[in-house]
Amino acid sequence: MTTQEKILIALDDEYKAYSFYNKAMQLYGMPFVNLFQSEANHINALSLHLQNLNVPIPQNPYEDIVIPNTLSGALEAAIENENQNIALYNSLIEGEQDSLVLDTFYRLQAASFNNHIPSLFNALNANTSLLDKINNGRALLSETGEIVAQLQNGELTQGQLEAFLNKLNYSLMGGMILGAFGAIILNEFLNQNKE
Repeated sequence: MTTQEKILIALDDEYKAYSFYNKAMQLYGMPFVNLFQSEANHINALSLHLQNLNVPIPQNPYEDIVIPNTLSGALEAAIENENQNIALYNSLIEGEQDSLVLDTFYRLQAASFNNHIPSLFNALNANTSLLDKINNGRALLSETGEIVAQLQNGELTQGQLEAFLNKLNYSLMGGMILGAFGAIILNEFLNQNKE
């Protein structure tokens, strides 16, 4: 495979990543903004080599790329794409004689390995943690509704109440109690001002 062919293959893969991150950035924002900007730099680096070889720079064929419809799905797909990018550069590096092109291939591969993949994993872990917290909050709200209904019907036992209260975050409880007292005091103050 010639150096020109290798650069064109690398450029095609970078175009695909650029278009993927562009769509993901529009839908989900961070961390895709930084990755999108990085891919633009990768395209520029490879395009410079093509210009030096007097090779026309092809257009991006991935403008209509389809991405997953969830943030988690997009992050997982991006991680898979970055791993494939690393494998692609392994094959392009093999036997390459042009030291400048070889250096570019190494730098672009390193960007995927050292920057893109860790960023995507961090975002995926944060997203998973947030989804877990939301789901736990929903479950707690549902259980709170059941406890309130049992309390209103006189069916709540001390053991059920203790088990429920043990699940709650004490700072949350303190904030709720403080907020309730604040509302009572404000209500009393407003009622006194009306008189």
